[in-house]
Amino acid sequence: MTFARRTNWLKRAALAPFSRTRYAGSDVWLTFDDGPHPEHTPAVLDRLAVFDVRAAFFLVGKRIADPALVKRITAAGHTLGNHTFAHTVPRWRDIREPRADVRKCQTLVPGATLFRPPLGKLRPGSWFAAKRLGLECVNWSLDSGDWQCRSEADAIQCAREVLELVRPGDIVLFHDDHRWIAPILDVVLPALAAHQTFPKTRSTTQHPRT
Repeated sequence: MTFARRTNWLKRAALAPFSRTRYAGSDVWLTFDDGPHPEHTPAVLDRLAVFDVRAAFFLVGKRIADPALVKRITAAGHTLGNHTFAHTVPRWRDIREPRADVRKCQTLVPGATLFRPPLGKLRPGSWFAAKRLGLECVNWSLDSGDWQCRSEADAIQCAREVLELVRPGDIVLFHDDHRWIAPILDVVLPALAAHQTFPKTRSTTQHPRT
């Protein structure tokens, strides 16, 4: 099984007017979707802290059971993202439902400055909702495929594929809601940190690049 894959350049070009798919400069920006998770998100935070890495966490509103965990993410210097409340992909012509969904999530994550649509599928209603709230839309250029992992061997293979494919300026998609994210990061973080490829400030939202 192949896990990691790069986003097709045609798709990135199509998204460019509406959503960021690359990071400014030569750094690699790690992003985490579908949390927070009471066990796995803290494990991710602990590992990022070891290497002084600043990442972005795109939170699903209905999964926020402990507001203290959201505060811990921001206290560590990471950027918050709105990943909708229900994590459902709206219909193309639907405006009202995605607007309510994005706004409901924002009330739970008022510090969010970024938006990522569920599954990365940006629909007009979601885009307009995000813009009305002043949120920058962010997709990715490298999908780790970590959600497919079912064993430690899978996790190691996934991590190796990420390291083989990653390039300067990438936005990498991970998920902090499954048990194999920790062993994946145990391989990826030391390798990338050795090349000093991580942003270490809160300025990740200030330098868009497509």
